[in-house]
Parts: sequence; C-alpha cells; structure tokens
Amino acid sequence: MPSLFIWAFWSSTLLAQLSLASSNLTTSTLSPWQIWGPYRPNLYFGLRPQIPDTLLMGLMWASGDDRKKLLTTIRDTCEQNDGMQGYGWTYYDTRVGGSQVIHDTQLQIDLETAFLKTDDGDNWAVLVTGNPKLDSVKTSLIFHAAVEKADSNGPKTLVCNNRVDDDEKGIEASCEGEIATLGNFQFEVIGDNSNKAIHSTAVKSVHVGEDKIWQAKSVFIDQIKTVGGGTGQNVAVENKPGAGNMHFFQLTFQGPFNVTFSYKKQEATALDGNALKTGLDSLRSKFHINVDKVFPRLAPFDQDQYRQFSKEILSNLLGGLGFFHGDTKMDNTRAPEYQETDLEFWVGAAAAMARAQITTTPPLTLLSYTPSRPFFPRGFLWDEGFHLLPVIEWDLDQAVSVLRSWLSLMDEDGWIGREQILGPEARSRVPEQFQVQYPHYANPPTLSLLFPILVEKLTNPSTYSGHPSVYIESKERASDMFKELYPLLSRHYQWFRRTQAGKFSGLYSRPDGAVKGEGYRWRGRTPQHCLTSGLDDYPRANPPHPGELHVDALAWVGASARALQQVAKYLGEDTDAAIFEQHVSDIKHNLDILHWNPETKTYCDATIQNDNKYTFICRDGYLSLFPLLLGHLHAEHPNLPAVLDLLSDESKLWSPYGLRSLSAKDPDYARDEDYWRGAVWMNLNVLATLRLRDIGLEQTEYTRIRGPSETQTRALNLAVELRKRLVDTVYNSWEKSGFFWEQYKDKTGEGSHSRAFTGWTACVILLLGLKFNTSNDGERGHDDGDGGGGGVLVVVAMGFMVLMLMVTVLRRRRILVLLAGFVESVLYKGWRRGQGDYEEVIDLDELDA
Repeated sequence: MPSLFIWAFWSSTLLAQLSLASSNLTTSTLSPWQIWGPYRPNLYFGLRPQIPDTLLMGLMWASGDDRKKLLTTIRDTCEQNDGMQGYGWTYYDTRVGGSQVIHDTQLQIDLETAFLKTDDGDNWAVLVTGNPKLDSVKTSLIFHAAVEKADSNGPKTLVCNNRVDDDEKGIEASCEGEIATLGNFQFEVIGDNSNKAIHSTAVKSVHVGEDKIWQAKSVFIDQIKTVGGGTGQNVAVENKPGAGNMHFFQLTFQGPFNVTFSYKKQEATALDGNALKTGLDSLRSKFHINVDKVFPRLAPFDQDQYRQFSKEILSNLLGGLGFFHGDTKMDNTRAPEYQETDLEFWVGAAAAMARAQITTTPPLTLLSYTPSRPFFPRGFLWDEGFHLLPVIEWDLDQAVSVLRSWLSLMDEDGWIGREQILGPEARSRVPEQFQVQYPHYANPPTLSLLFPILVEKLTNPSTYSGHPSVYIESKERASDMFKELYPLLSRHYQWFRRTQAGKFSGLYSRPDGAVKGEGYRWRGRTPQHCLTSGLDDYPRANPPHPGELHVDALAWVGASARALQQVAKYLGEDTDAAIFEQHVSDIKHNLDILHWNPETKTYCDATIQNDNKYTFICRDGYLSLFPLLLGHLHAEHPNLPAVLDLLSDESKLWSPYGLRSLSAKDPDYARDEDYWRGAVWMNLNVLATLRLRDIGLEQTEYTRIRGPSETQTRALNLAVELRKRLVDTVYNSWEKSGFFWEQYKDKTGEGSHSRAFTGWTACVILLLGLKFNTSNDGERGHDDGDGGGGGVLVVVAMGFMVLMLMVTVLRRRRILVLLAGFVESVLYKGWRRGQGDYEEVIDLDELDA
C-alpha cells in the first residue's frame, strides 16, 4: 500500500470526488433511513431530505384568538425568548423517528410532534397533538412546504388542493409533486373527528423569490396582512390552493387537537393512523431498552429518574442533526499580515481584514450536529468531535457519515472552516462580523478523537453495542472507509502543522533540549481573545507575541498524530505509523521541555519578553490540563502528581459542580465576558473524568507486581467523584429548568449562557455507565451483562495475595518471579474482560504500552 506521501497525492483526487458527490446526492446514494428527518434543527419542527435543492418543510403555531395576536405570537425558529418552559425530544432515533414535546407557557399549550419514517425511506408522517391548559384556548397551526430552486435542476412541481368531500380518512388537504432527485410524491393533511375547528382548512399556494424560500414565517405574515375585509377575529389566510413553490396549510382549533401530516412516494402505501401509532409505540419501547444497553446506568445513577434523563440528553443530541447546503463567505486574499510575524500583528491583521475583498464559495453541503438549536444551529469544527463521542456508541455508521461530510469540506491545502455558515438561512443567525471564514484560522482538531475509537470498535466488535453497522459486518467496507478518510485526516494534520507552527528559526529563544519545529501557536490572536483555540477569552500572554507557543495547540497535534498512527497501523501502513509514532514521541518530549514550568509545577503557554527571554505564562485552568486531557501523561509520568494537585485544589479548579475553566485565584476569574473564566464546561470535564479513570486502571510494570500506585489510586478516586459531580450538575439543572445548558456556574451549578444547548453537554451520558475498580462498584445497575464482576475481583485479589507471597519467599528464584508476573497479568486481563462490553473510552495512550 502507498506511503503517506503518495496518500497525499491520491487524496486530492478523492477530495474532488467527495466534493462533487456532496452536491449530487440522490435517494440512491443514501441509506433509506438517512433520506428524511428533522434536519432543520433551527426550527421547532423542520423537515427536509438529505438532498440539496429539494423540499423544505416545517411547522408553525400561534394564538388563534384574533389576527393581531396571531401575527405577534407565531412560533417558527427556535428562540431564546419565546416563553418556553422547555422543549425537546423525549425520545428520538435518527433511523426511525421520535417524539418532541414543547411546553409553550405563554400560549398555554403543550405540543407534541411525533415523527415516524418507514424502513424503505419512502414514507413518513408526523402526528401533531395539542394539549392546551384550558379548553377555551385557541391555537392556529400552520404547516409549510417549499420547493427549492423550482426553476432549475430538472422537473420540480408541487400542486396543492383542499379536500371538500367527506373523506372518511379525514383528509383536509393534499398535494402532488415531482422532483427529479426525489421522484413523484404525495403529501396529505389529515384531521381528527374530535377536533373543534374554528375555520375550515385554509391552503395558500404562492410563488416567492429564492431569497424568501426559507423564510416561511415572514412570507406567511405578509399573506395574512393582505387578507381584506372581515373583522379582527379572522385569523385564516386566504384559501387559494394551486401551484407554487411555497404552500401553507392553516388549521385553527379551540381546545385539544390532533393533526397528521404525511408524505409518501407515489407508488408507496401511506402511513395511516394505526400504522403510525403502532410504529411510535414500538419505537418508544425499543428506544428505552437500547439506551440502557448502549449507555448502562451504574450506581448512583441506576435510579428510575436517571432513565428519562439519559433518554432525553441522547435524543436531543441526535435531534440536533442538521443538513446544510449553500455558499459561505471567505477571505481568500492571503494577505501577508495574516502570517502574524510582526510584534503587533493583530493590528495589521485587522487592517488587512477591513480592506479584503470577500468572496463566496460555490455551494457546499454538510451533515452535522449542532450545539444549540436556538443559538448555534450550524456546524462547528471544535464542537463536532465531542458531539460524535456519544453518537459513535449509539450508531457507528451515522458517526462515519458525519465524519465523512466534515472531511469532504476540506480544501486542497487541508483547511476546514471552523464555523460552517452555509447559505442565507444560516447567515441570518450570525452577526455579520463573524460570517467570514479565514483559511489561516484553525480550530482544535476534535475529529481526530473519533479515529482511535473507530479502530478499537472495528478491531474488537464486542466493544460496540449500538445499531447494526455495515463497517463491523464487513472488514472490506471498514478498510475502504479508512482508506477514504485517512488521507483526508492526514492532509488536515499536515495543514495544521504547517500553518500554526511556532517559530524555531533562531529568531526567538527556546529552551535547551527542545525538538526543533515541534511547537505551535494559534493564529487569529488578539489581546482579548483566541477564538481559534476554542477557549475564546481564556487569559493568555498580553500583549500577544509572534514568538509565543501554546500548550493546548501542541497537545492537540499530539492527539492527532496518535490517531493517525493507529489508523496507519490498522491499514498496514508501517512507514506512516513509524512517522506518526516519532511525532508523538517528540510532542510528549516538548510538552515537558517547552511548556512545563518547574517552579509553578504546571503546564503553561510561553511567550518572549524583554531581551528575547523565553517566559512561561501560567494561568491555572483548563489550559494547564491539556497534556492530561489528551492522553500525553501516563500513570508514571513525573509531572502527574502536580497536575492532580492543581486539578483537585478547591481554591483553584475543583468545584462542587465540576472543574472550573479558570482558577478561582486567577485575577481574571469571572471578569469581563466571563465565558471561559471560571464556568464549568462539560466537554473538557468529561475528557478529564475518562482520562483520570484510564490512568487509575492503567497496567504498568509496577501494577503487575504491586498493584495500583498511590498516584493511580488518587486519579481513580478523583474520577469517581468528578463523575458524580458532573452528572448531578447537568441532571439537577435539567430537572429544574427543563433545558440542557452551554455551561454551568461554578458556585451554584445553575445552567448559563445558551439554553437548549445539548451539544457537547451530552457527553455526560458517557459517564453514566463508567466502571471503576473500586469496592463500591459491585452493582451493575441496568447493565444486564456479566453479573460475575464481583466474584472475578475476589479471585484476582486472592490470586494476587498468593502470588505476592510466592514472590516474597522465592524472590531469588527469578524463574518463579517471572512466572508469577505472567500469571498475575493473565488474571488482570481476565478481570478486565469481566468488566463487560462498555469499557471503551478515549485511550490515547494505548500504543505506548
């Protein structure tokens, strides 16, 4: 097989093929279960297929009291200030469907949107149920459907009509359409005999410009305002069905109601009411069982209240999946100021940005999870790797689809935009000053976190208990997948090393013993921010300096190198694996040479001060922990005890609700924007828990003879306690507020900043079933696998005591000592197998054993 360098050449061709494929998706290029879904997460309920330039659908509702109130209360896009007590998916599986409940306290109604699709992908239906607080409440429901690019790309028609006959199925309206990439299809609106309708179903078909095709709320308001005559009590749009590229179906009820909206391909059989109810009941039952299987809950989280919690946090992560298509704004000027080599480089860079000619790219396509439906309904590179950590456990093939989609965005140099703002709909939610993407800006390469997990699951399928996977079932398909993605990840890795490299030319001083060239700094720095690092306002050297080096950047490069090493080894690319192995070794060495401050005993950034002096900038917080978080510290590392001291210090990072992002003793703690200056963020807290647990269970020469070291025991105890604090924090806030949050206050545990932020907060689900080698971990909670863990542990303990006695008495008999070590190692591995299937975590040190 070709080496890395031939891979790089081959990947340019692959990249072009992927880009072309992404813009020519059809139903034949997708698995049936992938085609349709609520892939418009910015809407309270929005549907579309994973095929660009086809159909956009969604649901709106408003007060039905009078026209004025209707116009001021229409709900469409998810908002922070709509007066919701809570909303989200109570159960949802991307392959089948699920149910979302919306508590609209302002309009005094609870809405449920229960969505189901058939296995063949040809049919779907959504049952909308309204349960008002009072029977007198009037609610207007508006479903909308729009045809994208109706005048291009083959035949595209959608014609809708009222049904005025007494159809026993209760059909209120229907449409027939044809789109080349979808085929011929039908759409129906079906009422219920128990509904108390205020007016007959109104169907309005209109032609709008392409710039309006995604603005259903705005178009509908305009249509309502044009209705002449009548009184203010008339809330219905003009009933004028027919042909058009946008259609509205309005129904207004007093009291509770049920309405079904169904879609089917022309030759298929529609999902009727009975099939929909049966399918949803089956999905709900299976979903409960599967969540407990994939994410078992161990004490103290094996109580019933945590069952709904685990279902909803997973469901809302999965329900945040979006399909995006459109152009994006870029600065391709590659101005020399963007090299950031001058002392006040941020001033020159800002001037270059101000004069730059901004261009737009050709349309791009992305399948991505979103951090927050109301606040961040788009793809973020920094977030996506964390999103996929639970997803890959639940549905490996879905995770691969998202990975593939992100990597296909890569340009010829290897750059991926850190924020994907594709098309006018996405841009409408982003301030203009943040819309432009810059090809010299990086982001933490979190996608690399997924590749060691992929290798582990495809090598040891017993570690996976999610949806059936074509890659686990077929080694050939698994190999082909890695051959496709490996050169792209390699290209991105090389781009990062090249564009974010620190200066080692001799211009700036560097500590003796450092490996030349193995140090990095984030471009895009200003005195107040380092947005590209993902840590935004976390304090760093001020003023910035072109000679500075960033500890987190180096740690991320190391994590990527180790991921590539594992994939290269899987593919039999031994030369590449050796190259990456050397990179990992050099990076671990330089973390200790370039970034370890022996005086403060912390990992730090570094800058250049007067007289060309290499100076550590030590701001205790998440930045200090990155060598630990990304797997560069093993159980016997000499710096580990000091890192644990910092992590567990209550006056600095250790809070009752998780690890603070910045030490409470830091002068910038909780100051100014107070974003990454003390709040508890779940993504890095979960990494900390998993890594502490890894270290505690790490098998070394020491543990083979004497058991875990004191430092390992300490790390494991910290992991046990941190796990409990994190889950309690997210659970208690969710139970109180009805939402998952972007971050949590270190003093109260309350959620803060963006609400309805499932995103990487959902990573806490990985902690529910985390197992530890401790005396209080005998119960398996809802994990109904091997029940003999406790017995195995006793056998291991007894065997260990006997073996230690043999070693003590016969220690001069070297052959017996070696035999003892061998047998004890076998017993230890037997115990590890006895811990069940869900042992898999991010083990970035696996290859160092």
